[in-house]
Amino acid sequence: MNMSHVSMNAVRAAFLVAALGSGTAFAHGVWITQRASELALVLGEGALDESYEARQVQTVKAFTAQGAATGVKLQPRTRNIVVEPDADAAALSMAVEDGFWSQGADGKWVSGSRVQVPAARKAGYYIKFGTTLLKPVAMPFKPLGMDLEIVPLADPMALRRGQRLAIRVLSKGQPVAGVAVIGDFIGNVSGPRVKTDRAGRATIVLGSSGLNVIAVSLTRPRADRTEADEDGLEATLAFALPKAGD
Repeated sequence: MNMSHVSMNAVRAAFLVAALGSGTAFAHGVWITQRASELALVLGEGALDESYEARQVQTVKAFTAQGAATGVKLQPRTRNIVVEPDADAAALSMAVEDGFWSQGADGKWVSGSRVQVPAARKAGYYIKFGTTLLKPVAMPFKPLGMDLEIVPLADPMALRRGQRLAIRVLSKGQPVAGVAVIGDFIGNVSGPRVKTDRAGRATIVLGSSGLNVIAVSLTRPRADRTEADEDGLEATLAFALPKAGD
């Protein structure tokens, strides 16, 4: 038996229980930022930066400032993945699967769908999406077509901490209304949320003079509950503001 895999499942189950038990839909998000002089895909929230398995990463794509596809290489490591985009890459998108989780009759959450946990009180399928901006991008920013994504309506690189950024939450290009957006997923996870309007728009205040991560979460009930009752989606928009004088 792979003990590291068992341990990782136990850790993810603990965080899932904490998120559901606290009454919030937010749990870990994904984004790409510098770690030890390399660009790494991060699974975390606040100060947390968790390990994960390379097989969980479904896709990582790179785009130029004008929105054209460009190249990116993935380098799996023991606890995470390092990302090596081409020099012209300005934006990266990613999808990371957390998979099926079920709450057993004893109240504990375990990895697996209703098929694996027939007596489950509740079961869900969970996946995380992210958009990370590496450089200034052309506006309007072209949506990337993910199941859930946060689209900037202005170039964040032109802003500073404390200034406002308008964003739009989309699902496969369609606006998502009435979902709560957290503006500072690293420095103020429990801070106030801003709900999107009917066009999926919201305005947040930038909380950091460095790395900013904006997050949103969406739960969708399933019509066919053979495997799960719901799909849980999370999305982030991440970017590091340039230093003064850069």
